[in-house]
Amino acid sequence: MNYRIAIIGAREAIEGFSLLGVTTVPASTSEEAVTKIKEMKKETGDPYAIIFVTEDLSQGFTADDERYFAKDPLPAIIPLPSHLGSTGYSMARLSRIVERAVGSDILK
Repeated sequence: MNYRIAIIGAREAIEGFSLLGVTTVPASTSEEAVTKIKEMKKETGDPYAIIFVTEDLSQGFTADDERYFAKDPLPAIIPLPSHLGSTGYSMARLSRIVERAVGSDILK
């Protein structure tokens, strides 16, 4: 089985990743990104191992969205700074995950 990698975000932020063999999926809103992730999780054939989502879109995910993404080990949904720069969302999300797993935010 071969695993795939994808990135979701504004077209101008993600199009260069196609040169690396990454599937690029343009989205302009958080809701559109969630819909595309759900569609990608249901695809048959080679599954996605990692789906990167630009921070500007991923910071709009609801708690229900996050739970849905986390219920299966694959694909891993990873926020990534966009062409607009980092919003700090990725680090805050990682801190929340570590705190749940360890019981304390050891990243501070």
